[in-house]
Amino acid sequence: MKRMVNLPNMSAKRVCFNKDAKLDSSFSDNAVPPHHFHLGQDIYAAGTYFASSVQVHLRQYGRDENNRLYPTKKGVCMSPVLWQSLANRIELINVPSSSTEETYVLKDALMISTVFIEDVSHITCQRHFKQKDFSRKFIPGTYAMNENCWLELAQIRKRITESAMSMVFDCIF
Repeated sequence: MKRMVNLPNMSAKRVCFNKDAKLDSSFSDNAVPPHHFHLGQDIYAAGTYFASSVQVHLRQYGRDENNRLYPTKKGVCMSPVLWQSLANRIELINVPSSSTEETYVLKDALMISTVFIEDVSHITCQRHFKQKDFSRKFIPGTYAMNENCWLELAQIRKRITESAMSMVFDCIF
């Protein structure tokens, strides 16, 4: 006898980029949805379930006329495996303190750069992939976070990982 599994309704947690539908995925500062973690400057790390897969987003949020936050296209989306690779190496990636800028590539899919923007150190993230001809193509959606946001991400990376893993196991079982 087969058992029917009741999957949790996760549609309210999805990230939607349609500006007309921003009310579906918007929230206020005092009502942050589950699996969302504030990093500062309206940047959030969020675990989402959409199209039968769990993703971890590092994303810039915008504010509407009612001061509600909604996701923008400025950010990166990654699988839990890629997120875990970043979480394991996050302490090795230092925010630049001098004029040295560095670039790191994780799992041949995520490029992280330490850069100076207007003499202030930042970390930028951008997804890329190999094409059939082995050339690289960058996916639009780069964003920059300052040192405080990066340090906050480093401090709460374990909570983000636990959140993403709980979503994965909720979807499987």
